[in-house]
Amino acid sequence: MTAINDGQLQQSVMDELLFEPSLDAGQIAVSVKGGIVTLAGSVANYPEKWAVETAVKRVRGVQGVAEELTVNFLRGTLHSDADIAGAARRTLEWSAVVPDEHIQIRVEKGWITLEGEVEWQIQRQRAHDLVANLLGVKGISNRITLRSQITSTDIHSKIEGAFKRSSELDAGRVHVEVAGGSVTLSGELPNWTEIGAAGLAAWNAAGVTAVDNQIRIGV
Repeated sequence: MTAINDGQLQQSVMDELLFEPSLDAGQIAVSVKGGIVTLAGSVANYPEKWAVETAVKRVRGVQGVAEELTVNFLRGTLHSDADIAGAARRTLEWSAVVPDEHIQIRVEKGWITLEGEVEWQIQRQRAHDLVANLLGVKGISNRITLRSQITSTDIHSKIEGAFKRSSELDAGRVHVEVAGGSVTLSGELPNWTEIGAAGLAAWNAAGVTAVDNQIRIGV
């Protein structure tokens, strides 16, 4: 595979940001050093901030992302912490997936903190995704924990089975370690898409309470 220098990678990242329809890249500065992309500037809302990082990780050659973006709301989109908390609670209450009665919400200066305990990672992630799209949100700390009643051996076999079934990654290049409900992934995969797929597959296994994705990018 042809090596990508920092200048080429910088241009590719900027092109990808301009290509992404869900964000305005005009206020975003991109710099690259040793394959690490640094993003500076401002975005209009939290979903746009999220979209920027996702778009950058799609670019081949990106080794890591340092995100230094700030959220500058457009005029008329500011809301009080009480308004945001109320909207977040109503949003979770209307979800068919999230057990809202087990989740507590705290908002301070536009930053939402979610706490509580659920059974599945999809419930934890869905809670984040639902409140992330509310107007006035500057960021989210997802402190919802997962409860596990599955053995480490069961978790290990379920994850390796999911890897072998996946068309999105090379299972032979990923090593899985399980301690209790905590999973550590290591090895090398060629891009962020496969690394993300491995992490998602691990999270989807019943009984997993934490995933430490240490997989590196390698040829």
